[in-house]
Amino acid sequence: ILMEFIDMKSRTMRKILDGNPVVIVQNGKILDRALRKVRLDIDALQSMLRQQNVFSMKDVQYAIYETNGQLSVLRKSDTQVENPRIPLATQVISDGNILYENLERLKLTESWLTNELKRAGVHAVDEVFYAEVQQDGTLYVDKKERRVH
Repeated sequence: ILMEFIDMKSRTMRKILDGNPVVIVQNGKILDRALRKVRLDIDALQSMLRQQNVFSMKDVQYAIYETNGQLSVLRKSDTQVENPRIPLATQVISDGNILYENLERLKLTESWLTNELKRAGVHAVDEVFYAEVQQDGTLYVDKKERRVH
């Protein structure tokens, strides 16, 4: 119970205990170093893709190896408009804390984030439980629940 509590309350401890999801296919290209990092071989990757009803690597835009051992797949689409700066929806706030590393990766600033939060009616980052930048550049915000007395 103590470990679950620590896992819930501390992002740093969660990273240490659970690790991070790893992108193993990006823009249709297999990232062999990432495969080695998560100890997968190409046969295991293909098997996991087939379990997602993906039978050709050319159909994969992104594949992410999750911390629970599952594979998440974003398929390529003929109608998909690719934003080279924001290839995937990316988390930028977790439990009231800004994820600066992700903001930097997206080449966005804290002032941009603050302005977007204000547009969403949020006055302080600690009011936000979760926020992510969507592929179209918009910000999705989920505020923390207020306690009911």
